[in-house]
Amino acid sequence: MAKQPKLVLRESCVYDVSRDWPPGDFVEMGAGTGGMTRLFLDRGFSGACHDLGEDSRAMMRANLSGYGQKIQIADRIEDLPDEWYDYLLAFEVLEHIEGDLDALRAWSRCLKRGGRLLVSVPGHQHKFGKSDELVGHVRRYEKAQLRALIEEAGFTDLRIVNYGFPVTEITRRFSNFLVRNERSYDAMDTVQRSIRSAQVKPKAISGWLKVFSGRLVTPFCFVQRWFYGIDLGDGFVATAVKR
Repeated sequence: MAKQPKLVLRESCVYDVSRDWPPGDFVEMGAGTGGMTRLFLDRGFSGACHDLGEDSRAMMRANLSGYGQKIQIADRIEDLPDEWYDYLLAFEVLEHIEGDLDALRAWSRCLKRGGRLLVSVPGHQHKFGKSDELVGHVRRYEKAQLRALIEEAGFTDLRIVNYGFPVTEITRRFSNFLVRNERSYDAMDTVQRSIRSAQVKPKAISGWLKVFSGRLVTPFCFVQRWFYGIDLGDGFVATAVKR
C-alpha cells in the first residue's frame, strides 16, 4: 500500500529522534494495523501493542505474524503488566481521545520508571479541517499544550520537534480539497472513525496515492530536519522520560 507523504515524513522524524535508543521492550498504544510497530521490530525491539478496534487487532496479528514471539497483541490494555516496558509508543492516537491526560496516565503505568515515551500528534488547531473530522480527531495540538500534557502525566526531560515543513503545508490543503464532499463517514461516531482511519483511507485519497506516492517526498525527509526546532510543520514528535 502506498504511503501518504505525511506518514513518510513522520516515520523519518520518529527514527531521527530515537536512532540512538538501544533495543528493548516497548508497548505501543493505538497501533492500528502495525505499520509503525514493524519499524521498531525491524530495529531489534520487541514487545506488545494494542488497538481499540477488534478488526484492527486481527489485521495486526496477520501483518506481524512473521515476527513470532517478538510481538504480542493485547486485546485489553488491562492485561498489560505494570512497569514492565522500556518504551511507551503512541503515534497519532492522543488527538482522537477526549480525555487525553487520563489516557496517557493510564498507559504510563506499563512503563518502567526512567522509561522513555515517544508520541506523535498533529499540530496547530487552526489547521483543523475536513481530513481531521473524517479520521475522528477531536483536536490538533499546540506545542505548549502538548508539553503541559506530557509533564502533567508524570514525564520529564521533554523534547518536542516539529516535522513536515514545507511539504505538509501543501499536502494537507490538497487532502482537505480531495475529501471535501466525502460522506461515507457521516453515520460514524468519533470512535468508529478513529478505528476506520487505521484500516483504510478515503477513496479520494487512496486513488490519488496511486499517482502521488509518499515515496516522492523522501528527499524532504532531510529538508524537514532544518525546521525541527521551528513551529511550522504539520505535526509534533515528542520524547520524554517517566519520573
